[in-house]
Amino acid sequence: MLPKLIEFSARNKFLVMICVAAALAVAIWSIQHISLDAIPDLSDSQVIVYSQWDKSPNIMEDQVTHPIVSSLLGIPGVKAIRGFSDVGVSYIYVIFKDGTDITADRSQLSEYLNRVLPHLPKGVKTQLGPDATGVGWIFQYALVDKSGKHDLQQLRSFQDHNLRNALQSVPGVAEVASIGGYGTQSTVSGVSDLDGQGDVVVGTVIMRFGENALNVINSVKAKLQEVKKSLPDGVEIKITYDRSQLIERAIANLRHQLIEEMLVVSLVILLFLWHFPSAFIPIITIPIAVILSFIPMLGMKLTSNIMSLAGIAISMGVLVDGAIVQMENVYKHLERWEAGGRKEDPQEICLKALKEVGPAVFFSLLVIAVSFFPIFTLLDQEGRLFKPLAWSKTFSMAIAAILVVTLNPALRMWLLRFKTKYYSEVEHPISRVLFHLYNPVCRFVLTYPKHVIAAAVALFLATIPVYLKLGSEFMPPLWEGDILYMPVTTPDISVPAAMKLLQSEDKIIKSFPEVERVWGKAGRIDSSTDPAPLSMMETTILLKPESQWPGHISHEELINQLDGALQIPGSTNAWTMPIKNRIDMQSTGIRTPIGIKIFGHDIKTIERIGIQVEKIVKDIPGTRNVYAERTGLGQSMLRDENGLLAGYVYVDVAGRDIGSYVDEAKKAVDENLQLPQGYQLRWSGQYENMLRVRDRLKVVLPLTIFIITILLYMNTKSMVQTGIVLLSVPFSLIGAVWLLYALGYNVSLAVWVGMIALMGLDAETGVLLLLFMELSYKEAKARNQMNTDRQLKEAIIQGAVRRLRPKLMTVAAAFVGLLPIMWSIGAGSDVMKRIAAPMVGGLITSFLLGLLVYPAIYYLWKSKFELKGKLK
Repeated sequence: MLPKLIEFSARNKFLVMICVAAALAVAIWSIQHISLDAIPDLSDSQVIVYSQWDKSPNIMEDQVTHPIVSSLLGIPGVKAIRGFSDVGVSYIYVIFKDGTDITADRSQLSEYLNRVLPHLPKGVKTQLGPDATGVGWIFQYALVDKSGKHDLQQLRSFQDHNLRNALQSVPGVAEVASIGGYGTQSTVSGVSDLDGQGDVVVGTVIMRFGENALNVINSVKAKLQEVKKSLPDGVEIKITYDRSQLIERAIANLRHQLIEEMLVVSLVILLFLWHFPSAFIPIITIPIAVILSFIPMLGMKLTSNIMSLAGIAISMGVLVDGAIVQMENVYKHLERWEAGGRKEDPQEICLKALKEVGPAVFFSLLVIAVSFFPIFTLLDQEGRLFKPLAWSKTFSMAIAAILVVTLNPALRMWLLRFKTKYYSEVEHPISRVLFHLYNPVCRFVLTYPKHVIAAAVALFLATIPVYLKLGSEFMPPLWEGDILYMPVTTPDISVPAAMKLLQSEDKIIKSFPEVERVWGKAGRIDSSTDPAPLSMMETTILLKPESQWPGHISHEELINQLDGALQIPGSTNAWTMPIKNRIDMQSTGIRTPIGIKIFGHDIKTIERIGIQVEKIVKDIPGTRNVYAERTGLGQSMLRDENGLLAGYVYVDVAGRDIGSYVDEAKKAVDENLQLPQGYQLRWSGQYENMLRVRDRLKVVLPLTIFIITILLYMNTKSMVQTGIVLLSVPFSLIGAVWLLYALGYNVSLAVWVGMIALMGLDAETGVLLLLFMELSYKEAKARNQMNTDRQLKEAIIQGAVRRLRPKLMTVAAAFVGLLPIMWSIGAGSDVMKRIAAPMVGGLITSFLLGLLVYPAIYYLWKSKFELKGKLK
């Protein structure tokens, strides 16, 4: 079928070109209409039940929170239920499993809630929260009056009755929540501070679940421009958080990387082919495949974000592999045609060359595309993060594979009208050097094949201890450009004391030259999406552009300096980032990298266990800060998780990977803590996510190898050849592991995604290395030149050495295409580098060892088995 499609495309070149041009027009329209975001929407489907009753936390827990939580536990599809009981309020967060519909979830929860409402005490007011979560906090602003004409109460009144109503009318906005403006007279909304200058009125724009953040923020900004005319005299709006800046930085950074990749890959192709008509087709394939991939992306309602563009970015150098091999093979046949006096029809020569390698190339690209299918089995936060990458990579590779058998043959036939000279490969400057270097090496390999194979096995075994030294983590941090400081103080702190502490903290932070603006709050904003008690403070730190930082320090160094300056007695620090915190709080309820949840029936016993755990953990190397929740002397907030009382121990880790830290900490806690009967500990936070991913990968990785094996066998029709190709996988792991070790990267889900992508590249590399040896072997056999051991070796050398250029060209294009990612420093680069690093290191060793080991294995297979007894 594929040879027939190639022939049809070659003979109907203008029809194919018209079809591709029409598809490009649709793709350009798709690019203009696709939504933009920084990262995929990672939030769980969540519904909030919010109750009010003027009672203490203990009464709220016993008579409101616990009865409601117990009644909701049986709802199908529920993953977790977390309840919070505070003075006069109860918050219940019902988190649903992946794949549920938020509208159906809210409807189903309402039915269950109606069953318990009649049994609640008289006076309890219960309602569902907005169609939003804490992850939807996309924009915040402060009302500032430097003229002194308006007091805080007047500003708060304007915010609640004018500005909030105007912004809530913006499409995509679920609610606009306020905080500040009542000084120390109220605990309902908490207190707020701007730049250490004191109380300030702030509004938080909360996006509706599933909306596009950039579109909503731009609409909010447009509305703010409209209402500026109605602001009280002397009042101005200062932005305290704006997620659109991260979105725009991330997209601009990825766009810059894509352009860089296109240029460097094109340069590699031109350099290796040294023939513009042949180089033109691979070069033009890159932008066409990239642009066309936006059609299915829009159809799948994917946003253009760091991860979806990353899928295209890591595919860039591989998109052209099929075109490179095809055009190089055509060039080789036309070179022979020219040397033979141009006797045959060049179109038939060209068509024969295209059909000769077309099916193998198509399958090799298809293997790369299909090898990412196991990523679609990931669930929860990791699934939502990496599925857009898997989709975009699959789309771009599948489109490239289609272009190999349609557009490429059509363009190659069209280019035959341009009369050019085809030089012998030995006249090519790069080829001459390659032949000179590789020829003696290949002959040595065929002389001592068993020794070469043994050396490769030894090198692989030596890599295993290096892999075991690598640390482990759930995900590398995605640097957002802003910092969220979350200290916790005593639960019985008063409102004036909280305001004083908050203001002093913000003054210290604002004194740092890297800081642009500081906005902090103690307690909660006026929204059911925020259950924070007064003892929990959140300070959003907006940073200046890194080019304006005086010390040229890293993000982690800046956080460590801030942490050192904020060692305030009675306050325990935690450091994170705004989006990351909202996602972590929603998925696990833990705002630090590691959390320890204590479950039981008595809150005082839970508190005592937590304090013991805190004392044990604080001495573990890598502990930056640790805090166990206290009940204090006053009325403090109570937690209820899945029907049990819960207490949290927050652990902030620095300078150490999470995996080894938790292993050591768990051992220390197990040895030094005796839990009372009926109480249990659960390690949570990023560690909980890491364990879930580890269990999933135990299924995903074998599945990946199985899929690749099936596809390779479909192409080769030989288990021996399939086995030889799969040997590139352990070869690539050598380089991948050593580069990860050299860069100091931990093993994370991002690294494993890079490993899975590498497996697809390995299969393609192996297919190409084997393809040319097999073609050379068959040609020699057809000429009856396969009678002696020497003839077999010469056929292998002809396929390995004389066809080295296309193999090196494909690997070089893939390798060079990844380099812009490795030297990038913009938004999203932390995650991108972890994906690209194993691919970069693996490509090197997979190709080099393939050049050495493949000829040796191929020779032993042919001489000892297939041609056994037939060679002289």
